Order: sequence, then C-alpha cells, then structure tokens
Amino acid sequence: MRQLLWVWMLLMALAFVNDRCHCCLQEERSGLLEIKTWFSHAGAGFYELEDWDKEDLNCCNWGYRVACDSTTNRVIELRLSSVNHDADLYLNASLFLPFKELETLYLGSNQLVGGLKDQGSLLSILFSLHRN
Repeated sequence: MRQLLWVWMLLMALAFVNDRCHCCLQEERSGLLEIKTWFSHAGAGFYELEDWDKEDLNCCNWGYRVACDSTTNRVIELRLSSVNHDADLYLNASLFLPFKELETLYLGSNQLVGGLKDQGSLLSILFSLHRN
C-alpha cells in the first residue's frame, strides 16, 4: 500500500512539473501587446513586430526584440529601434511600467518626440536607455 502511495505522489509531482508553463508573465505579455498597438496606431510596427503574437503565451520567444532573464523569465531588454519610420510618436513611459526588471531599452531611429520629463522615475531599474 505504501508503494502505491509513493508511486501516486511521484506521478502527481511529475504532472505538476510538466504542466508548469515556462512563459513570461501575463502582465509583461500584455504590456508588449500594448506597445505593439501603440506603434501600430501610428501606422508603424506591423512588419517589425509581427512576431509579437497574442496566441503565443511565451513572449520570451517573440524574436530578437525581446530578451528575458533565463531564470525568472522576466523581460530584461527590449530592442525597439527602427520600428517606426512613418510619423512622429510621442513617447509614453507608462507603456514600460509592466516590465519591472527591464534593464535595457533601445528606442533609436523611431522619430520619437517629447521626452521622459517627470516620467523617468517610472523606469527605476533601467540601466541603459538608447534613444538616438
């Protein structure tokens, strides 16, 4: 009887481990889709962000523009350079709030206007911002 109990416990543990999704956080995935929508409203970003698919739960696999921490699966780097070529875009730092561990953000060559005035504290952990 004890052996059956151990076998059952082992099977349950294996089922739990295999069922666990090694995906990015839902909050970050939604945040990335918000960024895609933001670029798309300006008439930009369709082809550049087409890998960002709401059907794929793991945004860490959405191509070279998203880099995640290998342990936590949190987004740590966004490469958004050269996504917009059409119109001036006003930068909204609140788009990046879901990314609590974002370290590097590339925004160069996007015709961004405005600035991060009074919004810089929203990106408290950001180590490197590239905006040419």
